[in-house]
Amino acid sequence: MSGGKLATIGGVVLASTGGIGLIAGCGESSTAGTQAAAAESTDLPWPYEKFTAADIDRAQAIAHDSWFEGFCTYAVLSGIITVLKEKVGGPYERFPIEAFNFAHGGTAGWGATCGTLIGAGIAASLATGSKGGEEITNEVIRFYSDTELPIYVPDDPKAQISAVSKSGTPVCHISVNKWMAKQGVGFLSAEQMERCGRLSADVARKTVELINSHVDGTFKVLEKAPAFSLGTPAQTNCSACHGDNVPPVPTPGGGESLIGGH
Repeated sequence: MSGGKLATIGGVVLASTGGIGLIAGCGESSTAGTQAAAAESTDLPWPYEKFTAADIDRAQAIAHDSWFEGFCTYAVLSGIITVLKEKVGGPYERFPIEAFNFAHGGTAGWGATCGTLIGAGIAASLATGSKGGEEITNEVIRFYSDTELPIYVPDDPKAQISAVSKSGTPVCHISVNKWMAKQGVGFLSAEQMERCGRLSADVARKTVELINSHVDGTFKVLEKAPAFSLGTPAQTNCSACHGDNVPPVPTPGGGESLIGGH
């Protein structure tokens, strides 16, 4: 056979490329070849094996503890990717989690989008592809914004905390400041750091639950992202920061619409 041709011998298909034949269905050799190919592939989505309840608990514990090593984005990715390294191997074994440490504190400490959500989006995109990753991230952001957090309680907390708060936004500085005000502590206190570690665990859990449902085919987008419902990239709590002075948003037809009531 010459390059790119197929031949059948005894009912077995052989493919030849550059004189090297690959035999489909030959037990261990074929399996090894498939695993090797999967390990080298960078196409999305990557191989994924559903997390069990025990896997999710482990991912949460790793995420909480990892916050104290590399902060929020690193924590969520560590919780999810570490378990996937053990369950799947392949490309996850070479994934550079540390490359995303910059996203802590709302990206290099600028207080923008919480780094846990960036970690969630990266993990979801690896496991489900770019479209699935965006849809899942939208739902994780909704969970983060609309839920009294943190929920997770570790076996070995770094500090004792009691407050929970609903951020109403994915913005880091609003989220953490609302919680600190309720707990009565300051930034970089042991309590604030413990809160963010627990928050990372909560986001890791929600992300994996949504990835699992996506793999099952039961995932549903509950509500469009604000960019589509409001006609501009935005949040849904405009009045929280702007009060009654919400800036007008130009509409495609040339008019203006106010989004402050959303």
